[in-house]
Amino acid sequence: MNPISSLVFVLLLTIFPTQILCQTPLIEQACGYTIYKFLCLDTLIPDPDSKNATTLKEIAIISFIYTENKAYEIYTQFRDLEHSAVNEGWRQALSDCTHYYRTVGDILSSTYSYLKYSNYTGVKAEMSEATVNRQKCDQVFQGKPFKSPLSKSTTKLSQMQNNAESIINHL
Repeated sequence: MNPISSLVFVLLLTIFPTQILCQTPLIEQACGYTIYKFLCLDTLIPDPDSKNATTLKEIAIISFIYTENKAYEIYTQFRDLEHSAVNEGWRQALSDCTHYYRTVGDILSSTYSYLKYSNYTGVKAEMSEATVNRQKCDQVFQGKPFKSPLSKSTTKLSQMQNNAESIINHL
């Protein structure tokens, strides 16, 4: 490539990264429905199943599975922190969040069958319940002299869930 061609390619990649790198318009369409589009694209573009998906429902399911997996990842992190906590107040807060995030994971896991069988009313109800439990964990740290050690992860989960719900709402 000559220098001018390289420069034009880099500029195009900078201006239109998703259009150039996104190999399927279905991912672009699905992520276009979301508030956190960059996170959506960042999650789905590298996924081989997303690239091979032929329906929006398949993309929604894949997005949903990433959300469920993130919830269980956070549960495991809270559990590990709880087991290593020395301070009783800190341990109790971590224990509460461990419980709440186990519940979030379990709710999302059970929601999968609603989604699989297109029961979107059931999906919305369960996703709302998952949100309530996420918020309960956040409330555990309010007014305490310490903050959640996983606030970045829990915020990301909230965004992932929002993205999954946004895609599901377009089915």
